[in-house]
Amino acid sequence: MKKALHIFSFLFSLVVLFSCEPSRAENGDFLNGVDGTGTGSGSGSGTGGGGTGVVKQLKSVTAKDDTGETITYNYTYTSGKLISVKASDNSVKYDLSYDGSSINKITVVQNEGTTVTTTNFTLTYSNGKFVEAKGTGTESTGSSFKNTITATYTDNKISKILSKMVGIDSADPNVSYDMFTLQSDITYTGNNIASWKFSTAFPPMPPITIPPIVITSAFSDYDSKINPFNTLPEAYNIVSSLYGLESTAVTGFSANNYKKITVSSGTDTQSATYTYTYDADGYPLKASAGSMGTLTFEYQ
Repeated sequence: MKKALHIFSFLFSLVVLFSCEPSRAENGDFLNGVDGTGTGSGSGSGTGGGGTGVVKQLKSVTAKDDTGETITYNYTYTSGKLISVKASDNSVKYDLSYDGSSINKITVVQNEGTTVTTTNFTLTYSNGKFVEAKGTGTESTGSSFKNTITATYTDNKISKILSKMVGIDSADPNVSYDMFTLQSDITYTGNNIASWKFSTAFPPMPPITIPPIVITSAFSDYDSKINPFNTLPEAYNIVSSLYGLESTAVTGFSANNYKKITVSSGTDTQSATYTYTYDADGYPLKASAGSMGTLTFEYQ
């Protein structure tokens, strides 16, 4: 891994770059690492509690870490529908299209500097709930892959998200091979996430066996205000939760804002406590972990 788990960076980016760079499964550099850089219920209503009932849409989120590095995620809407999310450093962009009120396609473009990866997902639903996103991806290097994302609900809440990555042989497109799986297991207390276990597993590749990488997060001490990530489409949060360069998509499944997070990976455990500044309608304007960094929110 590039460096040890960084608690505040983890707030806005999980950065397990296996999903960002599928070609690494071909060249053997699996452990690119954990690097520091919502509708919780899928309603997108922004009615998590503690507000005046005014509905606002998230315009931007600016993340500043302890080194002073800053990145802004900008959200664009048409007729009230989210159609684009883009990082200010061009590291990632999401383009969304709709069939009626449901997102039916998401295109993810990731720019790693030397490699640009484009993945086109087609989404399916059952009784209005997300079932699956099937994606075909290509890299600027010529490599290609398939990515299937499925979701499981418990008591009408997202409890599991599974992503399977399959490589396509460059010499014979009819030949494919398993690369890795990413899995989120989520539990709740009321309408807020209590725990999130994120696992990365690799297929056996003798003589090398890579054990699963597991990161566990515990969330607590929630406020009663509106979680801005909870106002985003559930399907978008599901898909983007599996990409390292996107802000807190999984925490968007909570109605409110957590004040404490404890993250564990192997023998490394770190905790952080956040304080919030809110506007008159109960939306957070700023989340601060002191010297560890801040998140600043703008709405439209």
